[in-house]
Amino acid sequence: MSDVAFELYRDGLKKHRAKDLPGAIAALEQAVAADATLADAWEALGVLYDKLGRGDDAIAATEKLVALKPDEIMAHTNLSRFFMKKGLKEKAEEEQGKARLLGWKQELAQGGAKESELAQSAPASAEPQAPSLVTMIGGLAGPGAPMATNAPPRMDPGLLAKRIAQFEKLVAHNEQDVLSRFTLGRAYLEAGRPADAVLMLERVLEQKPDYTAVFVLLGLAYEKSGKLARALKTYTRGIELAQQKGDLHPRNEMQERLVLLTKAPPAGSPG
Repeated sequence: MSDVAFELYRDGLKKHRAKDLPGAIAALEQAVAADATLADAWEALGVLYDKLGRGDDAIAATEKLVALKPDEIMAHTNLSRFFMKKGLKEKAEEEQGKARLLGWKQELAQGGAKESELAQSAPASAEPQAPSLVTMIGGLAGPGAPMATNAPPRMDPGLLAKRIAQFEKLVAHNEQDVLSRFTLGRAYLEAGRPADAVLMLERVLEQKPDYTAVFVLLGLAYEKSGKLARALKTYTRGIELAQQKGDLHPRNEMQERLVLLTKAPPAGSPG
């Protein structure tokens, strides 16, 4: 960061505090002209452009910020908001999804929430959200065996297809992204694509063998694929691991599935 750019950035903030928005923008534009890598200046420019109704400029500035700091949650959040104001709903949803995913990853890295809780948590929003783990299980448990009696209706197929395409792009961009793979596997299962879900969720367990929420979904994917022996084995191992980690919710879900499967007559491939 050059000293000149930083001083121009500080001058822009001073003018903003003095409610001189045009002056603040002029100073910030000079700052990024002096140093195009000054991320804070790009962020401030995006916010100020938006305040003056310059939506295209706000988007352009915030995209510069995202290019410099792709893991910055607020950058994706602001970009989602700016896209929504322009009526670009699909792009807004994509950026919102990226922000949500980054939030999950940060929470997981900080040890703030257990993996089983991440699949169910998402910030409040006016936009439709991906189905929660409990919701998804409730839709797939099968006739006579609901696992979430208060589950809301399944996601609209069109919206679900967009979610799948969104997370396929994220996985393709970063194959080591465990949470993107988990979310994609869950979406495949909700979309009635259990074979694709199995492949995705098996890869997640290769990357993170103690991710207990994955055992729930993978067991369900095996069930929907007719591979009941594999489902039983997955649930049994998942219950043991969840008990060790104290992840009670996924443990209880898998125990219910295990009881139902062992009481049901044989069906489908043995796996």
